[in-house]
Amino acid sequence: MENFEDTINRILALAAVVSIVIGLVQHGFPSGLIEGTSILIALNIIIIVNSGNNYMAEQRLANLLKLSNKQKVAVFRGKAETETIDSTDLVVGDLIYFESGMKCPADMVMVSG
Repeated sequence: MENFEDTINRILALAAVVSIVIGLVQHGFPSGLIEGTSILIALNIIIIVNSGNNYMAEQRLANLLKLSNKQKVAVFRGKAETETIDSTDLVVGDLIYFESGMKCPADMVMVSG
């Protein structure tokens, strides 16, 4: 729908309608549709290509956001040594080894620091 809000696409659609009307008045039914129809075909190609590009860009942005949210954290889970897991795998009761400069991966209570 973003493509239909573009001023150039609206002007092209209006030009196609005007061209069809003028062509029908000047040349009659079959041959008067050629110019207006070609403008409509070009407009459809523009809209399809722009829609595809916008969709691909949104998919890439969504993938980047998924990657930016991933964070490895060191967790104490009943052992003396830490194990490294993804922050999305944290559960209630995990003790996180939190270092300077780390993003806070979850709602936490600081035990010591």
